[in-house]
Amino acid sequence: MSTHDDEQLENMKRFWDDYGTPILVGSSIALAVFAGWRYWQQSKLETASQAAGAYQRTQEAYQKLSLSPDDKEANTELQREAQKLIQEYATTPYALNAALLLAKRGMENKDLKEAEKQLRWVLTQPVDDGVKSIATLRLAQLFVEKGDNKGALELLAKDTNAAFTPSRDELRGDILKTMGDVAGAQKAYQSAVKALVERNEPRPLLEMKMADVGLVAPEIKRPSPIKPEAGA
Repeated sequence: MSTHDDEQLENMKRFWDDYGTPILVGSSIALAVFAGWRYWQQSKLETASQAAGAYQRTQEAYQKLSLSPDDKEANTELQREAQKLIQEYATTPYALNAALLLAKRGMENKDLKEAEKQLRWVLTQPVDDGVKSIATLRLAQLFVEKGDNKGALELLAKDTNAAFTPSRDELRGDILKTMGDVAGAQKAYQSAVKALVERNEPRPLLEMKMADVGLVAPEIKRPSPIKPEAGA
């Protein structure tokens, strides 16, 4: 072996003595991180799959109840699967939808206490603005059912999501009309229809409500889905 080769071998030994252990440790950490990431990804997939399956069963049970409201087996299935989602998969969108479904079922059965419980749970979760607005509107409607018009108006005032302005103001107008505040109802309905005009979104029922308080609703025509040919 040449002197040059001896020097190279000696340099490699020194390098390994100095850096061999850190390299092995670093490699072990990298492998552990990769393995952990793979496990986390797989766990997420399994969780999503299980939650999706539970929600599908929840929907199927609700559909059965829509056809046969007294179906005790379907009601038990709905309650079991929905509660499972809420308790075990609370961080998934399926849990929120399950709670909204239970609230809807509660309203249908005049079980306002159960419906309010589910809607308030949704509002305590880190949800996006759309889900929050839906839950707020439904809770306000529930308050109206309870005869708490003031509470319903206060709840509506807390939601500022522009996407739900028409529905929010229409409900506000309904409440004010019930309370005898015709001027307030007119103002709320006008605000609702203004947003609908900007979207070219007709709402015949709102037009009837406006007529009932002495307003003439602007004509709103939904754009035709068929575009005219060029030059036509």
